[in-house]
Amino acid sequence: MHPTGTDGPAAGDPRRWWILGVLSIALFSIVLNNGLLNVAIPGMMRSLDADIGELQFIVDSYALVLAGALLTAGTLSDRYGHKRATLLGAAVFGAGSLVGTFADSTGQLIAARGLMGLGAAFIMPGTLAVLVHVFPAEERARAIGLWSGASALGVAAGPVVGGSLVGHFWWGSIFVVNLVPVAVVLIAGALLLPESAAAEPRRPDPVGALLGTTAMVALVFAIIRVSKEGWTDTAPVTGFTVAAVAGVAFVLWERAHPSPMIDFELLRRAPFIGASVSILLLMFGLAGTLFVLTQRLQFVLGYGALKAGLAVMPVAFAVLLGTVICSAVVRRIGPGGSVAVGLGVGAAGILVVAHAGGGYPAVLGGLLLAGAGMGLAIGPTTDVVMSLVPPERSGATGSLDMTMQELGNALGVAVVGSVLAHSYSAEVSTAELPEAAGTTLDSALRFAEGVGGATGGEVAAAARDAFDSAAAVGLTVGAAGAALGVVVAAVLMPGRSWRPTPPESGPAAPDAPDAPAPLPPEPEKPLVKGASR
Repeated sequence: MHPTGTDGPAAGDPRRWWILGVLSIALFSIVLNNGLLNVAIPGMMRSLDADIGELQFIVDSYALVLAGALLTAGTLSDRYGHKRATLLGAAVFGAGSLVGTFADSTGQLIAARGLMGLGAAFIMPGTLAVLVHVFPAEERARAIGLWSGASALGVAAGPVVGGSLVGHFWWGSIFVVNLVPVAVVLIAGALLLPESAAAEPRRPDPVGALLGTTAMVALVFAIIRVSKEGWTDTAPVTGFTVAAVAGVAFVLWERAHPSPMIDFELLRRAPFIGASVSILLLMFGLAGTLFVLTQRLQFVLGYGALKAGLAVMPVAFAVLLGTVICSAVVRRIGPGGSVAVGLGVGAAGILVVAHAGGGYPAVLGGLLLAGAGMGLAIGPTTDVVMSLVPPERSGATGSLDMTMQELGNALGVAVVGSVLAHSYSAEVSTAELPEAAGTTLDSALRFAEGVGGATGGEVAAAARDAFDSAAAVGLTVGAAGAALGVVVAAVLMPGRSWRPTPPESGPAAPDAPDAPAPLPPEPEKPLVKGASR
């Protein structure tokens, strides 16, 4: 058994690379789903008669439930076992996929996506905690990089697989494919994954989880409704008010709770704040970009679902390339430098996608820049966060890191999508399209088809131009978010002189930004419960 405060056997678990394969497939399955969904958005819009706001809720329901449940899931994972959490999460994720397959309304689809988010909330911290326990400290950064690379593969495969399915079947078929990796994880995970749990797990905090989730959901709800109703309407004002009240109540509750979900010691650490905010802004830019771009490719450039998927796919390979070269960049300029450079390159790439003309070649160049930049930034943020705590706190800390990622995803879709919707409405008003053309590009194109002739062609062209201009505005906002991350990473994240210190080796100077002190280990008690060999 592994004693608390250590990384397990000095050489690591002998099956650790096979275990990493199972963990990577689990992560791949939950990332794959978002890529599948993006290319299916136009089909959903037509089939369900949904507007951009409803699509935002469909996309964001997954991220919001995932973000809201992650901290509790991490705590339960530490208490009852990381293997159990991973397998339970895979089963729930599969159940949500089945519901989504047969959904015939936006409400059912939102519920299915929420159930999938709940499953993913147990998968993500469980896999990262198992990884930390089976790999020794000197191999952990490489393992985390490969684990993160699985998400890049999911991003790459999702649009292509989704486009192929939507092109040959109905849009609900994108959920069927989730069941294959889920089955692999359930079978191989039951056989290979060792069971581990924290010696002194924190108590579950359902009140804190409810308050935190309420704050995030209300905030995203308000942002989405602003594009339709303005800042002073009842719905947005109520949403922002509920978000503020729930947010304050969450902080007060957590500060008084004997076992808070958020480690307030970490919140006083500049490297943690820098890494967490950087990853939030990174995901903000990436999620917002993909949400807009997949619609732009199909509605404006006239791509089919499969062609749109193939067009988006290079971003994933660019992310993978950035991940591969990331370790060399970190050695030269430190994790903060790598994240700052990556976010800067990513922001530049998004701007190219937004404003460069010339059709797809310009889009491809921008995607390659954005993906490579994001790849340089993803790994160091997670590595810095996880290096600040001993392994027995890895589940809860990993959950907090992933909560920031999913909150960034949700805010990216909400903010960039709302800017897109508001800008499109303004452009349509300027173009003076017929009122019967509706408030979305899809409704305008269907109206143009019905009218036909030269008039229909003029309406379609004007609507596409309006959407293209609106997309450029939305993507610029996404780029601005990523650019803000450059400043955060440069100021708060550790520089070149920083080296990860094993948590059990004792604290470094707590106020030295380039040498963050690990939190003290908890009392010596056995870490692993019922480890399978």
